[in-house]
Amino acid sequence: MAAFRPAVSVAAKFTQSPITSFQTATSPVLLQADATRTSLFINSSMPAGSSAISAGNELPMLDVNFCGECLPLDQSAVADRWKHVFTLFRNNTSDLGSLQKRADAFFPIIDPILEQYDIPQDFRYVPLAESGLKAKAVSPMGAAGYWQLMPGTARELGLKVGKGVDERFNVHKATVAACKYLRKLYDQLGSWSLVAAAYNAGPGYLKNQLRRDAHRDYYRMNLPRETRYYLFRVLVYKEVLSRPDDYLSFLS
Repeated sequence: MAAFRPAVSVAAKFTQSPITSFQTATSPVLLQADATRTSLFINSSMPAGSSAISAGNELPMLDVNFCGECLPLDQSAVADRWKHVFTLFRNNTSDLGSLQKRADAFFPIIDPILEQYDIPQDFRYVPLAESGLKAKAVSPMGAAGYWQLMPGTARELGLKVGKGVDERFNVHKATVAACKYLRKLYDQLGSWSLVAAAYNAGPGYLKNQLRRDAHRDYYRMNLPRETRYYLFRVLVYKEVLSRPDDYLSFLS
């Protein structure tokens, strides 16, 4: 499936040290802490908050959670973001069967590693949003592999990256590195949704924002546009792969 362009839409990585510089498969990095970039995935022609629901079947508004943290769909802005992302997924995804096959081959490899580092299983869907499960995905800025690690980040996490060797393409080693990083972020932030936001925007940026923002709530924080949509994109993959029958009428 070509389509949903999973790696196009991850936000700018606001880097303050090598370990913050996770990056997506195809979108350029932004280094300025106050910079924002409109994602190709989040259609810039649509106003923020637009639901993007086209004529046809309505998206079923089911109970959705990320690592036990419920998606607050009673908030209209959250519901609009969810509808927007899910509709884009529907309009750009033609072969869920192929996606499911790739995930079925990938998850048995990474699930035991997530469990070993006490990372919730919902993070198994992050590589789908980052790389589309394309093992050799490389961004223009040099992020690579399923988890889209930048070279400096990977080295900080113990991976070998150099001429003739790049362990970011080793799914086991890269997953171990990503889990170490995710665990460190959780110890600092105490919320898995904030961990996902930090993975996308960079922990330095997120910590600065937390000092300025009255809310420690991902869904209410003032974040870069792409980061505000990032967790929703991860959750779309979770929903369609874990309970596809519940969304069959909307996706068909």
